[in-house]
Amino acid sequence: MSGFEPLALIDACYAAALDPAAWPDALDGLADAVGARGAVIVSHDPKRTAQTLASERIGDVNLDYGVGGWWQHDTRIRLGRQRGIMRPGTVTVDEMYLTADEKRTDPFFQHFIDRHRLGNLCAYVGADPMDSHTLSFSTPRDVRKGPFEGAEVERIGLIGPHVVRAFRLTALMGEMRLEAEGLANALERMRAGIVILDPRGRVRLVSPAAEALAAGYLSLRTGAEPEALEPAEAARFHRFLADALPMRIGPRQDVFLLRRRGGGRPLALEGLPLRGGDPFPAAVSGLGGGMVLLLRDLMAPATRPIEPLLEQFGLTRAEARVAALVGRGAAPREVADQFAIGESTVRSQLKAVYGKLAIRRQSELAVFITRLDSL
Repeated sequence: MSGFEPLALIDACYAAALDPAAWPDALDGLADAVGARGAVIVSHDPKRTAQTLASERIGDVNLDYGVGGWWQHDTRIRLGRQRGIMRPGTVTVDEMYLTADEKRTDPFFQHFIDRHRLGNLCAYVGADPMDSHTLSFSTPRDVRKGPFEGAEVERIGLIGPHVVRAFRLTALMGEMRLEAEGLANALERMRAGIVILDPRGRVRLVSPAAEALAAGYLSLRTGAEPEALEPAEAARFHRFLADALPMRIGPRQDVFLLRRRGGGRPLALEGLPLRGGDPFPAAVSGLGGGMVLLLRDLMAPATRPIEPLLEQFGLTRAEARVAALVGRGAAPREVADQFAIGESTVRSQLKAVYGKLAIRRQSELAVFITRLDSL
């Protein structure tokens, strides 16, 4: 059995929480530390029990246990529930569930354990902090080895709580990554980018989309306040940021159209204050607070043009173009400038759009266009 270095083993578990691909090696190291053939983490939630995580050297056993369905016939789980053995914070061994004679006649041990040449098992049982179910960190021995000794059981009791916590962190990090990917996809569909500012208005994080959108409009340097690149906009932009930060008391300007240096269509900025309870940790936004700066090119083409869909509602091609831009937040004057037509023409087309879509105001059109954009 290899030397026991608890801090290194625990560090390996928490490192695996951030990099799930490292779990098999981490579990192998844990198994070596207690003289086991391998290590496996099992949820006792019936909906997740098949989704076990195991060390590489018992990968075939784990596959048979999960995909092969043997987890449904695990006598130890069944007896542990019946007898109240599997209490959070306890370390269990096979002898707590069955005698040697009972093992020899038990179908699970006969057809699964014996076939994989597994011997004694020692497990730490921990509580899942996210629900009422328990988890176990189990270390099966090779059939040629005897029962676990006292020092080995103590080691499993020492490192077990960290293994269970790190395993749950892996699941939580995975859920957070999925949520982040969903947010990124949503922002991409909106043609939007985000900039995180700390409570003093300094840049802490810039998304790739925001960096691309800010070109020609803003200077975004980490640790510095954003600056408008068009000199004539500098003072107005500074007032907008001051208004949008959460310590501001009184009326605020939440949306700002920033002109590009050298001319061109404006960039829409929206300030979203971060207060207590917002879903951004202090490590991102600073010492709590700060703001999210949302950047949007209101006149950029959609990922998939929606004008053909609008035409199916009876709009002309010109009306569909106007409806798409105004529904995404552009003012009639901005649409008129883009198409080099009179603002009165745009308003006339907009009136026709409202009539054909049976709506009365721009806010209703915005909801309608957003739904089409999300299809």
